[in-house]
Amino acid sequence: MFQWCFTLTAAIQSFGVQTISAFARQNDRRGTPRLSYTAPVYPSIQPQRTPALTGFLGHLLIAQSHARVAFAEAPSSTSMSTMPTEESEGVEKEVVEPVTGIKFAKSTNAPGASKELVLAGAGVRIKKVFAAVKVKVYAVGLYVDPSAVSSLQAWKSKGTKEIEKDESFSKTLIDLPVEKSIRIVLARDVEGAQFWGALGDALAPRLKALGAGAAGEQALNTFGDVFKNRPLKDKTVVFLTWTQPSTLHVSIAPEGGSPSAPDASIESAALLSSLYDVYLGKDPVSPSAKASIAEGILSLA
Repeated sequence: MFQWCFTLTAAIQSFGVQTISAFARQNDRRGTPRLSYTAPVYPSIQPQRTPALTGFLGHLLIAQSHARVAFAEAPSSTSMSTMPTEESEGVEKEVVEPVTGIKFAKSTNAPGASKELVLAGAGVRIKKVFAAVKVKVYAVGLYVDPSAVSSLQAWKSKGTKEIEKDESFSKTLIDLPVEKSIRIVLARDVEGAQFWGALGDALAPRLKALGAGAAGEQALNTFGDVFKNRPLKDKTVVFLTWTQPSTLHVSIAPEGGSPSAPDASIESAALLSSLYDVYLGKDPVSPSAKASIAEGILSLA
């Protein structure tokens, strides 16, 4: 029995050796076998092409697409502020109007002013071209004499929304016998006549309501002559400074510069009251600026 098992084991071993040897000789003749893998081919998915849109609808579609991409890539936030924001952490000398990205110094020496003025707030002037198309025209900020805040303490206990709607607050701020200045920075190229057309249209009914008469009309025309036939390029800076008692200093500097002297000085209390009412009154041309100024005044008071 033992001999039979030994013989069977030897036969199996011999068969295995012969088989391996035969496989080796076959490989020597054919070369070493290689494992290969053919990746499966899947049907490709091609995006469907849509008919191209041209003209106004095409540009609007592109603008909406860009807006969606920008919104998708923006960091998440629970709210979007209309207030100017500090450029970075720490003590900064500038704030940034968030819609246009235009910077405002926290203090400035406005042409015609006798002292340094501080920034109360800033916002954006948006012009509605069509029902669904709005254009950013310029950023606007208000600078005031720091002593102005002592006259506004009565409103410190009220909220921003409340004083925004309080006409007595706006009137008090406009009529304060201190130096103040409106700083405008263009966010696009605008012809001077076009810029003046919009501002003049806002001023005319206010002057009429004040009973400014011929003197008010003459002051308005003198004001307009500063802008007519004068192209205002992107980042052009305009200062509209009120010095006491009733002098309007108009200063213009090209492309982010700082005007060193007024381009014109106009004597008219009615024109000044009307001009500042355009930005601080009941129906401001920049609601975001008025809201920012109200909040800024409260923080200064």
